[in-house]
Parts: sequence; C-alpha cells; structure tokens
Amino acid sequence: MRAGNNMLHLTVHLLRDELPSASLALAEVGAFVPDRRPVYESELGDIPGEHFRERYHRARSHYERLVNLQKALDVVSIGHAADQPYLVLRREQLDEVDSWLSQAWQHCAPIEARLHELHEELAELDQLESSLRDFADLDIDLGQLHGNKQFLELRIGTLPAANLPRLQEALELEGYLLVKVLGSGEVVRVAVAGLRQEQGSLDKVLTAAGFQSLELPTSFTDSPDKIRDGLQLSRATLQKLYGQIQVRLANWVDSNQRELQRAAQLLDAAEPYLELNEAARAHHGVAILQGWLPAAMLEQVQQQLQSQLHAPFVLHTRRPRADERHLVPIPLAASRLLRPFAVLMQQYGVPRFGEFDPTVLFAVTFAVMFGMMFGDVGHGLVFILFGILARKRLNEFAWIFVIAGSMAVLFGFLYGSIFGVEHWLPPLWIAPMSDPMYMLQVAFIWGVGFLTLGGLILIYNRLVVGDLVGALFDPGGVFSLLFYFATLWGVVSLLLFASWPWAATVLIVLTLGLLMAYQWHELQAPFGERLLTVIIETYEIISGYVSGSLSFLRVAAFSLNHVALSIAVFTLADMSDGVGHWITIILGNLFVMLLEGLIVFIQTLRLEYYEGFSRYFYADGTRYTPLRRRQRGASSSNPQLHHEASS
Repeated sequence: MRAGNNMLHLTVHLLRDELPSASLALAEVGAFVPDRRPVYESELGDIPGEHFRERYHRARSHYERLVNLQKALDVVSIGHAADQPYLVLRREQLDEVDSWLSQAWQHCAPIEARLHELHEELAELDQLESSLRDFADLDIDLGQLHGNKQFLELRIGTLPAANLPRLQEALELEGYLLVKVLGSGEVVRVAVAGLRQEQGSLDKVLTAAGFQSLELPTSFTDSPDKIRDGLQLSRATLQKLYGQIQVRLANWVDSNQRELQRAAQLLDAAEPYLELNEAARAHHGVAILQGWLPAAMLEQVQQQLQSQLHAPFVLHTRRPRADERHLVPIPLAASRLLRPFAVLMQQYGVPRFGEFDPTVLFAVTFAVMFGMMFGDVGHGLVFILFGILARKRLNEFAWIFVIAGSMAVLFGFLYGSIFGVEHWLPPLWIAPMSDPMYMLQVAFIWGVGFLTLGGLILIYNRLVVGDLVGALFDPGGVFSLLFYFATLWGVVSLLLFASWPWAATVLIVLTLGLLMAYQWHELQAPFGERLLTVIIETYEIISGYVSGSLSFLRVAAFSLNHVALSIAVFTLADMSDGVGHWITIILGNLFVMLLEGLIVFIQTLRLEYYEGFSRYFYADGTRYTPLRRRQRGASSSNPQLHHEASS
C-alpha cells in the first residue's frame, strides 16, 4: 500500500473576483490542501486578500471577545440563523462588519471591565472569608489586635500541637502567657500575650517552637460574627450586580442577534479565502489557485465549483512529480480501526508520497507483539471492556485497547493463562515458563522476520523514487540485507552443525567489501579521516543488525515477566487468609495490568519506531490539513462569498 498514492495536484484558472467563491466551495468539500509555493510568482505577482486581511483579523478578534464575554456571563450563545440566505461579502461589507463589531465591542468593553472588577472583588471576599476562619473562635473585637500596644505584646498564629507543652514552659520563663489554644489535631492556633519586653525575646521562643504568625486583615475591626455578616452582605451585593450585568448583556445580545449572526457568517465565509495565502495568485482580472486533492474527490470538487462559480473556469490535474514527493500531503487512514495507529505513526513522522504506507503493517505487528508480551485471557478481556466503556472519552483510541486486548486474549489461550493462573486452561501452544529458551528462539525469529521485512520495504521505497544506489547500498538495502542473511546462515550452521559454511564467509566478505567501497567512494576527505569514517559506518551497520535482532528478545522476556509477576501476586496472596487473600489477588492483578500493560505498550511502540520506522521510511512527508469551513452550531445553507477585484 503506497502512501497518498491517489493524490493529485490541482490547478484552477479563474477570474479574480471568483476566488472567494472558489475557496468557500473547496472548504465545503473539506479535502483540498492549498499549495503555497510561489510557482506563479513571476507571472502573477499579486496575492489576493492581503488588503483586507488586517480588517478581517480585527473584526474576528472583536467577535471572539464578544462570544467569550457572553460565555463568561452564561448568556445565550450567538449562533447562526437557520433561515439565513446566501451571503455576499464585498470589500465595503467587510468594512461595515468591522465597523459594527468595533462599535459593539466599545459598547460591551465596559461590561467586561466591570465583570473583571467583580471577579477580583469576589476573589478578595473569598480570601477574607478564608482568613476569618483562623480567628472565628476568638470572642473578641478583632480591631483591638491591630497595631502595636505600648505595654502589651500580643501574637496569634499556628504551631505543631506536639510543641505546645514545651512552648508553654518557655513562655512562663520569659514572663508570657498562653492566652488561648484553638483547634485540635497536628496543628493548633494559639494566642500569646504578655508585657512588652526586650525586642526579639518573644520571637526567639516562638521560632524555636515552629510558630507561624497569622496575618490579621486591616478590615477586621469588629467581632468575628459581625465581620462574617458583613462579608455575606457584600457577597450578596456583588452577586446582585453580577445578575444585573448578565441581564444587561442578555438584552443587548437579544436585540443585536441578527447582526451578530450575520457578522459570524460573513467572517466564517471569508476565512477559507484568507487561508489560501500564496496558494492563490492574481494579476489584474485573472487568477490561479493551486493545491492537492485526493483523486476520489475530484468529481465532487468539479461539481461544487460549477455550482458556486458564475464565470467559466479551467481545471487541470496532474500526478505529483518526483521532486514534490515530500510536499504531497498524506491523509490518515480512513478506517476507524486503523486511524489510531495512523495517528501514532505520524507522531514519528509522515511517509512521503508513493512510499510504502506502514499503517496496516504497524497495526498488525503492534497487536501481535503486545499479545505475545501480555498474553492473558482475563487481562485482555479487561482491556477490551475498558476500551468499550471508555469509547466516548477515548474516541478512536478506544480501538487500540480493544485490538490489543483481543490479541492478549488470543495469546492467553495459546499460553493457557487467565488472570495469571496457568492451571485453569490447557495451553493451545506453550506455557512460557515451561520452556524459556524456546520462547527466546521464537522472539529472535520474529525479530529476524521483522528486520527483513523492514529491509524489503526500504528497498521498495528507494526504488519507487528512482534511487537505485540507495536501494543497493543504504543501511538495510540489498547488500546490507545479504550480509545479514549470510551472518545468520553462518551462526545457525555453527550452532546446529558445529561448522561455518565457506559460502557464508565469501558472501559476508563480498557484501562488506562492496559497502565499504561505496562509502569510500562517496566520502571526500583525507585518507585517515576517510578510513576512520568507513570503519565506523561499517561497524554501525553490523552492530545495528546485531542489536536490532537481540532487541526483539524482550518480546519473550516480557511474556516470562508476566508469568513471574503473576506468581509473585499469588505468593503474596497465599500469605493471607479469607478476605485478605482475595483483596491481594484483585489488587495484584490491577497492578500487573496497569504497570506491565503500560510498560509493554511503550516497549512495543519503541520496537515499531526504532527497529521499524527508522529503518525504512524518510518520515519527512507533509501532514494532510485540508481547507475546511469553521463548524459553528447549526449552519444554514452554504453561503456564497464574492469579492470585487478592487479588494
């Protein structure tokens, strides 16, 4: 399967004043990706829309601030009218919309400022109420605690309850009294009083006891009960003002609903036109629009343009050229099952146009390796159930849990394991712990197959772009792969028959010689530097295959690790009786599913990224980001957008 193999380059020749309508038509289809290269810069020097882009962004900013304000006050949303007719946007209309939105914001800006003030005042009330809780138990006029007294030293604060007896003894020695102790628990509040003495004597005692002073707000000038009543009255007043502002804004939105809806539709209709940027070029009354389009959408695009453009236009398509392969946008897999794997693949990189699309291969090998490392019927069923129950929150990524869980169930039956128990089900294949060496051999063979397939894909990708030299000499190319096969042949023969085939030696020497000769020819450096570089790069090819093959042993290691963790869980459970036994089993299985499940997911992804993707595709392709209309609630019929050439 070749990445983006059905993509076409599209060029539309049309009248300049039809560009906005064309952009809106393409945005309605939702499949056209603008090509912003300055291909026609010399013939068509103008970029349409530059003259009113600033006004559009200013108008959009004012509109969004109005929307955010009504959301903050929970006022009915500004939406589109269901019966709104087709819209026509001309330059003077954009000026009109910009002017109206500016005036609307000038009217509503004081509301936002007052709303900000109310929020600050409410936050201050929250802080005062929080501070009052520290003094609520004091049945005194808190105003008397403000300021320094000529003869009296008074401190209020908190300290660890364990330090209370020691503090009381120290205070008595210094001539102070512990007037009151409030609260209970590890931290208590205390009031300390006495005659003012030498400066700092009380501070030393309190610091040694871990005393933390409580700040008394200056507005606390009465008893705690009266202060609390005053704060509640202030809160009620602020909430009343908030309600009045809300009603005021709601009335304004209601009276200006039609204008707001019209402004929203005009701005939404103009947005695709402005997003074209350099993809649209014009000179006098003619223009060219260029971009990329899936071949399957070509007929729909033609129909859409014919229905929305009033003047004739000419549409040309062609296949991407070889020098454009990294520029062609590659769509994600359309299948719901494959889409989450496509998203994970594109976290590493996007394949070039025409390269082998590894999405299907990635999905299959990922699921198989996860199942091999985490084979358990019970744990797999839990993963499937979690994916189904959490599908609304996880969206398309729920399929990863379902697919990975299904493979875990399959290998659970092959291993004869259910919730870590290996004597309830007879294994259809093998219990991993019964023959660990066999499991390591299987994992090694899997790794050899995986690396071989990666090399074949690399050769294919190089041949597709006409890079015969890369297909032969690149790491993972033909000669590297032959060296790998020859080495495997020799090692297997040595292990099984205690002899190393002379043909394997000849093939190893020949392929390494060709690889080194190619590297020597490609390097332009002094003799010593060239020799050192060739040795290092050759060593990297050899070590890459060795480390890559051994890296897949972790597939077997984690299948054994899963059994070992389950044995540990049941060993701990056997140390308890009754309810404790079952609690340990349940918590232990949860621990295995969470910890090992996450580790196995990461290790599987690592093998895919570094032993797969890094070996066979460039990963420098372009993401598929088509031109789309902004989705905003209920939409009317698709408004048409027109623009005079004077804009």
